[in-house]
Amino acid sequence: MDPEDSELMGDLALPQVVQSDYVPSELEQEQISSRIISMELIQEKLEKEIEEVKRSLDLRIVEARARREIIESLKGSLSAIRRLPDELLGEVFTFCVRLGGTSPWVLAHVSQRFRKIAFNTRKLWSTITIPSKKVKKRPYTYRLYRHHCGDLQSLHRILSLSGKAPLDIIVEQSSDDIALALVQERERWDSLEIHDDITNHPVMFQPTNIGTVRKLSFVRSSVPFQWLGIAKPVSLYIIPVYTFTVCLSGTIWWERLEDFSLSGSFQADFAPEFQQNFSTLLQKISKRLKRLELVNITFPGESTIQFPRLQELSVDNVNGWHHIGCKNVNKIRFLHRVSDVPVRTAYPEVRELEVGYFSPDKILGQLDLPSLDTLMILGRWWYSSVDWGNIKTLQLRLEFSSDHDLHRRLRPLHSVEVLEMYDTPPSIPFFAKFEFGHKSWPLFPILRRFLIDFRQLEAKVAKEKLTKAFQMIVQSRKSTVPLERLTVDWPLRQGGGMTEFV
Repeated sequence: MDPEDSELMGDLALPQVVQSDYVPSELEQEQISSRIISMELIQEKLEKEIEEVKRSLDLRIVEARARREIIESLKGSLSAIRRLPDELLGEVFTFCVRLGGTSPWVLAHVSQRFRKIAFNTRKLWSTITIPSKKVKKRPYTYRLYRHHCGDLQSLHRILSLSGKAPLDIIVEQSSDDIALALVQERERWDSLEIHDDITNHPVMFQPTNIGTVRKLSFVRSSVPFQWLGIAKPVSLYIIPVYTFTVCLSGTIWWERLEDFSLSGSFQADFAPEFQQNFSTLLQKISKRLKRLELVNITFPGESTIQFPRLQELSVDNVNGWHHIGCKNVNKIRFLHRVSDVPVRTAYPEVRELEVGYFSPDKILGQLDLPSLDTLMILGRWWYSSVDWGNIKTLQLRLEFSSDHDLHRRLRPLHSVEVLEMYDTPPSIPFFAKFEFGHKSWPLFPILRRFLIDFRQLEAKVAKEKLTKAFQMIVQSRKSTVPLERLTVDWPLRQGGGMTEFV
């Protein structure tokens, strides 16, 4: 009890009155009643003082918050982005939209300047998607930046904002009024991606409408070769192969083809007629082709077809892929199963290698890749029993069973200077192994750039503990090889955001 309260109680024996069944006398009852009145007055006074303190504290909090906002605004006024010319900032916006998945409408609602630049950057609005009306919620998110134009009003709005920029059009389902509006802009069509049977859209899909189209993609849609003869596309993407009956007669539609992608169906790709025609087609396009992607298909024939200008090769479950002669290729992607890996075949110009969902040992152990400096590994199975060479950049999108397991597999990569980790489950003990002064030799002793992306990670992240671990990494490396950059993107499901530790 407070000393003041004890003094107020006077000669009352508190334990006798409060802590027992003692019955106060009449005199004691009067004294107790008097003290109750006195203490209630004091209590009322104290509550008023508490309310005044609370009001004062609330005012201080509001003032502090306002000052913080002013400070952040003043810091923002010194930001380098304010000094960028509008044209250059427009290019940054285009990069964010096409590669980063940002909606241009988001950029247009940041500030008045951003809105003006976004509306004046025509390329931001040059990709148009006519979505399927049957699917209310899209089952995939790989094209969030595309502009859905499910009605005529939104289409006219996007067409107006795009100005005279070349258009990339994706058609999942279309009505006649939307088709007519797009046909009026056919001189601007640059790429066309079709997800529906073209016979359902007679107004839009006429051969005379596609004369300017450079890139054609048929996703589960039949391939009209009369189109190819008119457009003579530079890029052709077809999935699956049963929609593709190779046409080698008539107009030489392939004479400009530089980018070719074909996905098999496990049904028609083994037919002898298809194999023969496909082999003939590859021989005809081999001289100009710069990018080739094959999925679930058997490479035809036993002899090697040379692709002297090929720069990028992607194979996913392709038998006989080594018959693709590409000594000048600089990027190769192997996804899922790879069979018949030739021993010590040299690819002297390959600088980037991507391996997905199987061990890279078979590739790195049997192919001669003297110029390899960038390696990306996807999936679950990964071992390190081969010589990794002088890899400078390592990108990881994988799952691992334990910290020790991953640590053991990373130790041979002493030459890595840039490490990028995507959606890899975080572990504080694992990241502690990046510190100099750790009981064992740290991972990546000459690492200079460390980028960690947790944005799509479903696992819960201990943000505070990981922050301390990253700060320790930065501090411990200052006396040896300082990090030039350490950036962490936190999970979106936990608020997102990015932290620049260096």
